Amino acid sequence: MIVGKPLWRDVFHGTREAPGVRRGTRRNRPLGRNIMERKNFDSAAATWDEEPRRVKLAADIGTAIKNAVPLSADWDGMDYGCGTGLLTLDLAPALHSMVGMDSSQGMVDRLTAKCAAAGITNTRALRCNLEQGELPAGPFHLVTSAMTLHHIPEIVPLLTSLRGLLRPGGWVALADLETEDGSFHEDQTGVFHHGFSREELEGLLARAGFVSIAVRSATTVRKGERVYPVLLAVAVNP
Repeated sequence: MIVGKPLWRDVFHGTREAPGVRRGTRRNRPLGRNIMERKNFDSAAATWDEEPRRVKLAADIGTAIKNAVPLSADWDGMDYGCGTGLLTLDLAPALHSMVGMDSSQGMVDRLTAKCAAAGITNTRALRCNLEQGELPAGPFHLVTSAMTLHHIPEIVPLLTSLRGLLRPGGWVALADLETEDGSFHEDQTGVFHHGFSREELEGLLARAGFVSIAVRSATTVRKGERVYPVLLAVAVNP
């Protein structure tokens, strides 16, 4: 999910209803191959939440975001690469509305079903086909993403585009692995980075135009005998 500069050219201003998806009136430069769909996330969606490690990771990241960002009940948020919405739904009660965005229809369908079953009305799940220039309507007060950046070949164009979806003064909160030796993923398909150092995350966000950048420990993930630290980077759109 990568394009030239910028990833999305057109940003649409939504209403106070939970934002939807609109297609740009101008065709963007073609995207690269949709990396995230190279793994079969559609078929994995039905049982995705059955892995306790994933559930705990999302909850820990949600707690870290709540401790780092001054969330408000009148904010609209967007969770990029939301999967089944574990983080999306963790944050939604603290916000006015939440959009979970993913390229996998299976993941989007699963989040939609979870919202319906729980009677959640302030959250929508949307499949955005970035190759056709689709994007969530904004602007948003908060954009989040968990464990997605290491699947992105070129990160600065993505961060620049996410900043374009934020209101002035809006926050981004990104969680991903701290630098590891490549053992976290048994299947390396679509993995472009073996985590990030704190300095790398700070530099990437600065290059994308963010300010007030802070990187902190969010949680750890245990896989067998190995423990992998997860970092949370937060920053502000000036």
